[in-house]
Amino acid sequence: MSRKTIITLLIFIVIFAFALLVGGTIPYFLLYVFSLTFLIPLVHCLIVLRALKGSVDIPKESLFTGESINIVYQVKNNSILPIPYLEIKRDISRRLSGLILPNLIFSLRKKEVFIEKETVLLKRRGYYELGEIEIIIQDVFGFYTFKKKILSPASLLVYPETIFLSTFKITASHQSGELLVKNTAFQDKSRVATLREYREGDSVKAIHWKLSAKKDSTIVKNYENRGDTSVVIFIDNEATLFSIDKDRRIEDKAVDASLSIIEYCLSQNIEVILEIQDGKSQLEIIGQQKSDLKPFLGALARFEGNGSLDFHSFLMDKIEFLKKGSTVVIITPNFNKSMGAHGIQLKMRNLNPLFIVITDEENKTGYLDVLVERKLKQDGIPIYILDYKNSINEGLEVYHG
Repeated sequence: MSRKTIITLLIFIVIFAFALLVGGTIPYFLLYVFSLTFLIPLVHCLIVLRALKGSVDIPKESLFTGESINIVYQVKNNSILPIPYLEIKRDISRRLSGLILPNLIFSLRKKEVFIEKETVLLKRRGYYELGEIEIIIQDVFGFYTFKKKILSPASLLVYPETIFLSTFKITASHQSGELLVKNTAFQDKSRVATLREYREGDSVKAIHWKLSAKKDSTIVKNYENRGDTSVVIFIDNEATLFSIDKDRRIEDKAVDASLSIIEYCLSQNIEVILEIQDGKSQLEIIGQQKSDLKPFLGALARFEGNGSLDFHSFLMDKIEFLKKGSTVVIITPNFNKSMGAHGIQLKMRNLNPLFIVITDEENKTGYLDVLVERKLKQDGIPIYILDYKNSINEGLEVYHG
């Protein structure tokens, strides 16, 4: 209870007791005036609160992190009474940009409409249900404060920004050994897809010598990608691992790493499968061409560290259905003995495991068992260590073996 409320209550008790004990015109006059002083503002607030309408408008299309959007707040006073004090909490801006902005404070005359537009930079991917705004009103004396939540159906899907890789280590199913590949990976040299003029960086082996002699310019062959190459990405998003994930850093880094690999595979026409949990549900998304990227973007925009199954159970449910020879990418913040055992088990099943360990050294989150790392590397299983502050390109384009 505020100091103003306590003082007001004490004054009312004194006047009320004085009117009852003394009686007479003046004591009751003081009691009635004092009562009306508080009753009229209360009635005023209740009337305008009931008549108050509002909405919030945001773009309906999906956007990417780093883009800006306009948010439009609209509040209308439908009553015949003015509103001396009105405040809008700007939680939407905070959720989208991470910035804490001061609340909007203004007054409204009768039948007046307030419109405010603000520009917000989208800093985080995610699915945001933003249709609720909280409005606070007060009477002119500040005796009463009322809150009203105004619902307006609005949601926004913010896609993660795609980080493009120039190289990534993937193994084709019928190849022996492991290769660090460039953009010409997995090409079937027996099948030419297209012909074009030579560009700097093209392999000399790809030159079509006969046609080059006829055209009097260097022509190179574009080969079709091998059909036996497949990549399966598992993100370990067991809920217990993300309970201390500050500002969802591990979450976001796992998304960035997986999306960069997905984009790389699709750009090479390599089949890629994403396996993640969403609470008690399990999501599987498959694609092979650049046009297949959107479903991956949608799933990763909504991605959370909320998986109900432990990763062992989640992986074992899927492992029997994996194509032999596939590269299995496991992205995890918890590289322990159990995870190392999964790597050995996958390799014994003629699969090609590859681990990406996500850490946040600044906040002491993420776990890496160095002994297990050393053992798996001796067995030829690639392991990438990716800290939150590290570049995706520097971490994934160079093989740490």
